[in-house]
Amino acid sequence: MLRRIPYTPLVCLVLLVSLCLLSTSWAVAPDESLDVLLKPNNSNLATSPVAKQTKASKSHFGFPASSPGNPYFQGLPPITKVKPRLNTCAAPAPGFGCLLAMPRPGQWQIGVQGIYARTRGTIKWPRNWWLRGGTFGQNCDLNDSLGLPAHWVIPEVNARYQFRCNWALQASGLGMEEQGSNWPSDFFYFGWYPGAMTPQLWGPGQVVQTRWQHDYYKVGLLYDAIKSCKGVLSLFGGYMHADNRIDAGCVNCGWWTTTYSKSMDTAAAGLEFQKCQLTQWNGGTFSCDAKVTGMFADDVNGWDVQVGGRYTIPMNCGRWGYMKGGYRVIDLKQGQYDYWFESCLEGGYLEMGFIF
Repeated sequence: MLRRIPYTPLVCLVLLVSLCLLSTSWAVAPDESLDVLLKPNNSNLATSPVAKQTKASKSHFGFPASSPGNPYFQGLPPITKVKPRLNTCAAPAPGFGCLLAMPRPGQWQIGVQGIYARTRGTIKWPRNWWLRGGTFGQNCDLNDSLGLPAHWVIPEVNARYQFRCNWALQASGLGMEEQGSNWPSDFFYFGWYPGAMTPQLWGPGQVVQTRWQHDYYKVGLLYDAIKSCKGVLSLFGGYMHADNRIDAGCVNCGWWTTTYSKSMDTAAAGLEFQKCQLTQWNGGTFSCDAKVTGMFADDVNGWDVQVGGRYTIPMNCGRWGYMKGGYRVIDLKQGQYDYWFESCLEGGYLEMGFIF
């Protein structure tokens, strides 16, 4: 007797297996199918942001890194083929030591100086008069004979334009006018009698009124031979011009006037030295300042020396203000066969100026 095969359960089993094989969840790779089945549906949940960790700023060759809290150091510029212009608005940092404020190419330095000078000098006019004997009439002193004041405040204006890194154009000029009167205590010669070839004799009993006009100018080139952040040694070469006019009259002799008027034109050469001494936390700098100039040629010789100290403060974006003071001596001599003139201005000075 044949046994009956159950077809209905077999057909159901085949349909179930076919349905499982054709499903999308089982059509992927075996490892991915498990992820799809086991991974929960978290698409609606907000994902938490990942905090970005910033790297700590590193120093550059021992220099402090740039930071918003450092107003002095603005950081090193990036390495490029064309070097960018450095930021000149930053003041010198105390950590970098002593830094000297100097004009950069394209900047001006202009100052106004006042000299409280001791004015003195002698004049021999005529110089070689054959009738002189002994010490009679040999010297005419500007103070004792002509009665000019011994002290006077003399203003000077100086300017400097830096047109190259180590080259600058420099000019300065001072002017003064003194007036005084005197009763001479000794005889002296000064000038010539009007309409005669005889020297004018002055002496006791005459009231002498005198006016002296003096102008002194220098212009030339300045070359920074040795230059660093802490000091500079410069060479100066140029031209000097000076004018001297002395008007002397006798009050009780008929109000006549004798005038001496000569000019000086000569070459000038000198040295200038600046050395930084201390830079404060706010950028203010103390430095020493010295200048020596010699004048020679065309029957003229002289020298101009000033020694002092300077205090400089930053004024934003590469501009500076400064004040300096010290001692200065200007000695000029001019002589020819018929006259000799020597003047000296020496005393303390005070100067204020700007670098912009």
